[in-house]
Amino acid sequence: MRTQEQVLSEFDAWACGNDMVRTAILTSSSANPERETDFLSDYDIEMYVTDLGPFQRDDAWLAAFGPVMARWPLMPRSTFDDKWITRLILFEDGIRVDFQITDLTTIASNAYDDDYRVLLDKDGLTSNLNPPTRSEHLIKKPTREEYETLVNEFWWDAHYVPKYLWRDELPFAASMMGQAVRDEYLKTVIEWYIGLQKGWSVNTGVRGRRFKWYLDDATWSEYESTFAGVGLAESWEAFYNAVALFRRLAKFVGQSLGYEYAEQVDKEMTEYYRRIQSTGRDTSKK
Repeated sequence: MRTQEQVLSEFDAWACGNDMVRTAILTSSSANPERETDFLSDYDIEMYVTDLGPFQRDDAWLAAFGPVMARWPLMPRSTFDDKWITRLILFEDGIRVDFQITDLTTIASNAYDDDYRVLLDKDGLTSNLNPPTRSEHLIKKPTREEYETLVNEFWWDAHYVPKYLWRDELPFAASMMGQAVRDEYLKTVIEWYIGLQKGWSVNTGVRGRRFKWYLDDATWSEYESTFAGVGLAESWEAFYNAVALFRRLAKFVGQSLGYEYAEQVDKEMTEYYRRIQSTGRDTSKK
């Protein structure tokens, strides 16, 4: 597999020889020499070009970087902003490069808050860029309203899990458990818990991928226990583990910030979940 030096050297040689490519900026973790990377780390490169046409037509230009194993999207198109084209490319040697390509001719001074490294600038477009502050993705302290809203909405959305576990409709229950209970509400309260302990000065990454870096061993173990196996019994256990962890961390956050925790809602909804679980079900009816 190519090294970072080889990948960026190959890109630099190609871009310098291509008149359409005017500016190229490396972003994300690969742009920070202090951040640890591994063989699975990708390269995020934003290119400013004079003509989007050749990049919109096909991927012929990618041949300069080696054989392609997989790509997303299948055909060149915009995925987040109609001024940019997205090409996420996994080459046969395992190197992944995420290209974002635009024909914009100016760059706002605050366009790059996180780590970045200018790879190429033929026209001085980056001369006014501010240094990265790395503040955009830091955990933010919740307002009272944000805290109270999250806590109450958790207890509402969580009830879908026991409802569909009782019906033996695992796909819907698992979806609500993953997308709502754990990946939305529990994730947010864990971020607040970490933010309190770290002075609101850390970034736990997309979908909490760095939680393990910041959580104590016991809390991490509790979080791990919210991931279920395939059976109903395991799903029920994981659900109640998630409820218990949410309750503990939400109370801690509330007490630390002087916000009121919804004790009565917690008590009544937890009893309701238990009532659903304990209600007999006629399995002869399908």
